[in-house]
Amino acid sequence: MPDPDEFEDDAPLPADVSDIGTDLPFSSADFHNVVQKHILNAVYETLVETKLDWELVAPFLHSARDICRADFEEASEIRLHVVKADGDQWVEAEEAYLGISVADRDDGEEWLAQTYWLSEIATAEEDPEQVRAIVRGLERTIGRLNGWLAEKEAGGGGEAPPE
Repeated sequence: MPDPDEFEDDAPLPADVSDIGTDLPFSSADFHNVVQKHILNAVYETLVETKLDWELVAPFLHSARDICRADFEEASEIRLHVVKADGDQWVEAEEAYLGISVADRDDGEEWLAQTYWLSEIATAEEDPEQVRAIVRGLERTIGRLNGWLAEKEAGGGGEAPPE
């Protein structure tokens, strides 16, 4: 059974749902910051009290995923980065990293921002053979990127590397 405290964030929560403010409609950012916490607590308590079967819970999870999926499809950015902030300057990062940012489709407010070092992604399962395979794949990627750069510098179209 999930522990609702694992899902807490720094957003202050109202005493009850009626304190949230019904003057404005909820955006998906509101869902993430406030409503999600209330729903999670209610689901957790209901599951504990009623011991609901998964078949009754799954449709709610599916609906929540659809809400988030739409934000990912319409307002997300997934990029590779090589610089990081150091005070008020940008400096070269220790290595390349993946940045994922998702904003609310309605108001543009970012509700998810995550970064992952590529080396941490590659070594997550602590399997040396898998890491070797990832290194070979990255070497092929580097070859394609170098080919694209060479074509661009030679005055070519500079189209994206082939898939």
